[in-house]
Amino acid sequence: MNRRIDFVWLCVAVTGAVNFATNFARADEPTFVAPSIQVPPGFTVEVAAAPPLVRHPLMANFDERGRLFIAESAGENLRREELEARLPNFIRMLEDTDGDGRFDRSTIFADQMTLPQGALWHDGALYVAAPPCIWRLEDTDDDGVADRREKLVDQFGYTGNAASVHGCFLGPEGRIYWCDGRHGHEFRNERGEIVSQGKAARIFSCRPDGSDIQVHCGGGMDNPVEIDFLSTGEMLGTVNLFYRKRGDCLVNWARGGVYPRYDQPQCIAEFPSTGDLLGPVHDYGHVAVSGMMRYRGEAWGDGFRDNLFVTHFNTHQV
Repeated sequence: MNRRIDFVWLCVAVTGAVNFATNFARADEPTFVAPSIQVPPGFTVEVAAAPPLVRHPLMANFDERGRLFIAESAGENLRREELEARLPNFIRMLEDTDGDGRFDRSTIFADQMTLPQGALWHDGALYVAAPPCIWRLEDTDDDGVADRREKLVDQFGYTGNAASVHGCFLGPEGRIYWCDGRHGHEFRNERGEIVSQGKAARIFSCRPDGSDIQVHCGGGMDNPVEIDFLSTGEMLGTVNLFYRKRGDCLVNWARGGVYPRYDQPQCIAEFPSTGDLLGPVHDYGHVAVSGMMRYRGEAWGDGFRDNLFVTHFNTHQV
């Protein structure tokens, strides 16, 4: 089973600037001190990794060997042109080599990427949304570095503001899912003919080999961030700027559903619909949702099973 961990503990590792050449602290780098975190009675928070092992984590995923693959930023806000010229961001791999429950080894699994926003380990490869493409990264010789990079799906519009492709996520039926913000897409076949295009935000899926691309739902929202599936198979997700004035929301992504924003009629017109647009499950307000997962573990008891955990960037809350 794939185990995802998002902003929940990674938030304690965001400080400093990245250094590709070494895994050791620089002489001028201050000692990392974890921030004060309030948790319910009976819970504790432990630092699993901190600088210099990791500095600007975005989203991450475990493989079956316990390695953690992190989509990481170099710590700069760059526009599309600069991202494509410099390719500054990367996928980091963390390992716990001595089995003490804390990561002690940090290496770069894949460098020279635009802005990776997600990671899914599935069937021996890492699926990553890094605009303008969906990538499949594979380490064929087991040296800890992805030596095979395959563009599964392209391409998607983006500006560099991070409201673009996020993912990937594994569906209960084995399909690969991802979210796409309202910067548009244009898919062409092997003859160069346009087979699909549009500006609206969408939830897409494909088979693990990149074939059979489908649209699950879409609308005028700015930035769908993450999705997860209930035990019943229903898809829930988080989205920023679901409304104007701003509402960052938890949404039930229904197949064929069409969603706001109401001030984006040209995007809404890209979908067949009847009746009004579909609303959210919950509007959190202006919080900048940054991560979501359904708890599948057993350590916390049955009372937490199937609970959703959502992280809010602006308010620093889970």
